[in-house]
Parts: sequence; C-alpha cells; structure tokens
Amino acid sequence: MKAIILLSLVEARKDGKSAFTRIGQHAWLVLVAVVLIGCASKTKMLPIQPHSATEDRLVVAGNTLSRWVDRTSPMTSASAVPAAGEDCAVIYDPVQHRIILFGGKDDEDKNSNEMWALDLTTNTWQQITVEGESPPASEDHAVIYDPIGHRMILHGGEDGLTTNKTWAFDLKRHRWRNLTPQTEAPAREDHTAIFDSRGKRMVIFGGRDNDSTYDYINIHEIWAFDLDPDSPTFEKWKNLTPEDRHPLGRSDHVAVYDAKKNRMVIFGGWDKEEKEYLGDTWAFYFAALPDSLGYWRQIKTKKSHPPKRRHAVGVYDSARNWFIIVGGFGEEGYLNDVWAFDLTYDVWLNITPGPQPRIDHQAIYDPRSRSLILYGGDARLKGKFHDVWELQIQPGLPLELMIQQAGGKATQ
Repeated sequence: MKAIILLSLVEARKDGKSAFTRIGQHAWLVLVAVVLIGCASKTKMLPIQPHSATEDRLVVAGNTLSRWVDRTSPMTSASAVPAAGEDCAVIYDPVQHRIILFGGKDDEDKNSNEMWALDLTTNTWQQITVEGESPPASEDHAVIYDPIGHRMILHGGEDGLTTNKTWAFDLKRHRWRNLTPQTEAPAREDHTAIFDSRGKRMVIFGGRDNDSTYDYINIHEIWAFDLDPDSPTFEKWKNLTPEDRHPLGRSDHVAVYDAKKNRMVIFGGWDKEEKEYLGDTWAFYFAALPDSLGYWRQIKTKKSHPPKRRHAVGVYDSARNWFIIVGGFGEEGYLNDVWAFDLTYDVWLNITPGPQPRIDHQAIYDPRSRSLILYGGDARLKGKFHDVWELQIQPGLPLELMIQQAGGKATQ
C-alpha cells in the first residue's frame, strides 16, 4: 500500500494535478498511520513555494506532510550572525516582519545582552544598536511580544544568580525601559511566558530560582504582568496561582496561549526533585472575571503523545490552531522530532523529524508564510548552532483522518 501511495504522488506531479485528489481515503489512512508512528518517508515532498527569493540550499528528508528548509544566511562572517546560539529568547515582530533576539550564551558559554534582528524577507541578521541603558547579560530568560505597546517584554533569567528583572523594549525607538524596581516580580529562570490576549497581560509559569529555597522544590506558580495601559494595575505583577489541583511544578517546559478556549497549555519539562523528564499535557483555564482565579485540567492525550523531554521549543500555529514542539532532551538523549497538539481536538499529531537534534533552541511562528522558524541551539559539540530553519507544512492535510488516528473525535 505504501508503494501505491508514492506512485500516486508521482503520477499527480506529472500531470500537474493535486496529489491529494488522486489518493483514495483508504490510502490516506495508511499514509497517516505511517506518519503518526514516526516513520518518515524518504521520498521528496511536493513543491511548496518558499516565502522569499532565497534558494533552498538543503532540505532535511521528511514525510510527505511537511519539510524543513535551511534559511541560514549565506554570509559566514562571525559579525553577520548573533554570537549567542543557546538559551537566548526571541519574538516575532509583525510590523517589520522580523525576529528579535536578546541575550543567550555564545560558543564560549559567555552570556550576552546583545540585540539582533533577522529580516524574514532577506534571511539576513543585523545587530540592533540600542539607545540608552540595557538589561544585564543573561540566559534562560522569558520574553513575549506586546502588541498593545509594540514592545518586547523581558522577564527573569540568570548570569550566575536567578533574577526578577522586568524590562520593556520599544521596537520602534530601539530603547529599553527598566520596570524592575516597581514590579515586585518573582525571580525565575527556565520558565515559560505567554501573552494572554483576552486579559492583556504577560503570564509566566514554573521555572526555578537558584538563589532561594525555590531551587530545591518544583515551582508551580502562575504570575501575570498587566500590559493594559487603561488598567489601574498597568505594569504590575499579580499571583494567579490556584490553591487546588495543579500540575507538578517544573522547569524547561514549553507553553502557548490558546485564545479560542482562553487557556494556557503546557507540555513536558523537568522534575528537579525526582530528577525525571516530564511528558504530561495540562491546560490552565483563565477566569472570566479579572478578580477570580482560573483552574488547571490535565489533558489525557489518548493514543498519540510525544516522549518525555525538557529543553524543547514550542510555538502557536494560528493558521491550524496547533501547538507545535520541536526537539529537546529526553530519556533517549537529544531529540529532533516534531509534534503538533491540535488545540481544537486536544490530540497530539506526529509531524516529521527536524534538523540536527538539539536543546535550548528558539522558534517563532511566521503568520505570513504559515510556518515555524527555528534558530540555534546546542548539542554539546564544538560550538553552538547558529542556523535558521523553516518548517513548511503541506496545505490540504487530511486532518480528520489524522485526528482519528491519534485517538480524537473529528466530529466535535
């Protein structure tokens, strides 16, 4: 049956018709089953137009549902790319269609406070000249894009000791503003941050604090930083942690905000007390009223779910309503698998292997190309990764069949 599927794809390419119209439902079911158990086809993928004029230099072998394209700038000078490749933090700037990067570790494991921008049209890096003061160098900090103020909001991180620093970077004026003195923020590193568009706030979860008793326990606290200029608590922190049922505290996990269901979804991480990798999926549902607390619910992921891991990266794919995770480190070592959690049906889908296995890399979702853009990372080699990759997902997926194979109900 696999040979029949591949033959159908080849014949469809010859006459210019869509391959997906030439494959019967039964054949698609077999193909999806192959994909969902992690068996990537070695055949070439149907052409997908790149989002810029840059040529595809290297494509990782993948299945027929998606592919990875190397978007690394051809310039090889050390000054043409950020020195930091690991534990930095990035956001997507939708106004100028670029990635903004702050901090992280260079090839000598020295922390930086440099700012860089990657133009997603030309795939070229440029260092940002900052006017005035800047946050101190750090790694393991968390950032989000604030669409209300067109800013990048930075929290926490460490350069020896865990910090509670909170800074705002004006993406138009290229200026930092130190918000730490008036915020009473918790000290955190290796935590996650999302932008809650309904509540107009930055929300952080988990992490650790290596300068207090928190370093010896798993932190399960949720804190929110108000980004609404019309709010009386603008640019103030508030503890949203519920006292009842909650997931195990953790660090090095991944999280996204699901605006349709008004929840934060988390996956994986590291249990410091038991020294174990985590592979559970939880959702925190925000309260409808601003003065009320939300609640946690564990999501049972049925037949299909990613292996346990920490140090992965996760993004929200708005076109497909997916939470996509890539790579990390688990019980089998460095990982490069890619999974998508369908936020409509609450099931995990196995997508494709990625570039070279790595940890502490960064990624954003590019809404123009509807693709994930990945940068950097580490695999304990001679130096860090400084490459850029794009995950292109084939349009017209047989989504209902994929969801059914993963154990979900596509008729919700």
